[in-house]
This record gives sequence, C-alpha cells and structure tokens, in this order.
Amino acid sequence: MGAGSSTEAEREPLISPSRVETNSRPVNGRVYTRRWLVLTLFSLLGFMQGMVWNFWGPIQNSAVHAYGFTKSDIAVLVLWGPLGFIPWLLFMWLLDKRGLRASLLLSAFLMLLGAAIKSIPVADDNIKRW
Repeated sequence: MGAGSSTEAEREPLISPSRVETNSRPVNGRVYTRRWLVLTLFSLLGFMQGMVWNFWGPIQNSAVHAYGFTKSDIAVLVLWGPLGFIPWLLFMWLLDKRGLRASLLLSAFLMLLGAAIKSIPVADDNIKRW
C-alpha cells in the first residue's frame, strides 16, 4: 500500500477509450459569461435557504422561555424547511416549460415570503392557540 511502486498492469486504464473517427472535426465550445451569473444566483439562493433553516438554532432557548415552545415544537418548525422541497415536481415542470428564470424567481419569491411571514410579530395568545 504505497510502499512499493505500481506495476505496469496497475497503470492501465480500466475502461479503454472509444474509437475516435479520424474525419470528425474538433468541437470548440463557447463559454458564456451568463453561466457565472446563473451559478451566483443559485449559490445565493442556496445560501439564503441555509440561513432560513438555521434561524431556529440560535434562538431556540429564547423561544422556549419567551413563548413556551417545547423542543419538539422547535424541531417541527425546523422541519418545515426541508418539507418545502416536496413540490419539486412543480418546479421541474416550470423549469421545462418556462425556463430557468421563472423557476428561480418563483422559488426566491416563495422563500422570501416564508421568511417574511415568519418575522411578523403576533400576540402571545395567538401563538398558544396554534
């Protein structure tokens, strides 16, 4: 295991390369700068979703004392983040029919709406009813 050098048989590729036709022309791909914008938007969207999920961790003890939540109540509130991915079929259809822009804008809007609803202050009596 690493003490000796490898043999010639160990250096052979496991899958042999397919036959390349000699008449085929090389394909020159073009790199668009928009791909960095799309990558940045998806990364920021994932970062924002991670921030929304991690919201309950730091304030868990405060929510227990202020609102009387139990640890299982906090766990259910944290669970709503991953459950939000259940309508993935809608987004797959939207991506196929309308394109990347529409599905990204809708998912970002729904995430923003959920975070905004979560930050609306309500009376203490309304929380205990839920």
